[in-house]
Amino acid sequence: MEVRPTGDGSLSLRHPVHGEGYHPAAGAVGQAERLYLRGSGAQAGPRPRIFELGFGLGVNFAVTLRHARRRGAFLDYRAVEVEPVPLEVLEEVLRPLDAELFARIAPHWGGSLEVATREFRLRLEVVRVQEGFTAGVRVRYVYFDPFSPRANPEVWTPAVYRKMYDLLEAGGTLVTYSVAGHVRRGLAAAGFRVERIPGWGGKRHWLRARRTAQPNGVEEGDAQVGDGPDPEGRAGPPEFPSEAANDGA
Repeated sequence: MEVRPTGDGSLSLRHPVHGEGYHPAAGAVGQAERLYLRGSGAQAGPRPRIFELGFGLGVNFAVTLRHARRRGAFLDYRAVEVEPVPLEVLEEVLRPLDAELFARIAPHWGGSLEVATREFRLRLEVVRVQEGFTAGVRVRYVYFDPFSPRANPEVWTPAVYRKMYDLLEAGGTLVTYSVAGHVRRGLAAAGFRVERIPGWGGKRHWLRARRTAQPNGVEEGDAQVGDGPDPEGRAGPPEFPSEAANDGA
């Protein structure tokens, strides 16, 4: 596994089997801040409760925790990951972002874990989300960040979308990098109100979906959310193929 720098100086990794990067070539931290933190609205939550599908290298968690610390907000973070990276790889990527955080996680890494401090609680389950996970209290935000539909199709399914819908509280938000038509249609069918939001780093759009009271919700003004061809629209140099503009962390 070769760790490589991204465009904003933060580090990422290309998965040796999927052939996809864990983050976009433009920047691992850049996408974590723009899509997952701010795109979801988690940067403003007084006590954010977040679920991440695809913990990967911990970048989304580290960035979210950094912002929570700045404003004195306690972060309650739950995540699932089917294939934890080797500890030495996690160290190479996560330690430069937050050495204290890495030191707290490292002794427990490799399986399911729970780490709690006065600033955060992290509960990570090593499990396939489609096979079940500990639901617990509903969350306000979902970071939907698995590998791409091409590489990991079993996660991009109506059953998983419905799990995410049920996990969110009313008005809660899910964000993801994929704007593929089947993803938008599947989220809408699960009950979400779906909208495309501006992307970054060579990707035109990302996706935001809100939990609503009624099924089949599509944002007004985006009535053709599932119609017509709509490629992923990702762009990146060869070491981070287009399918992998952000697929794992």
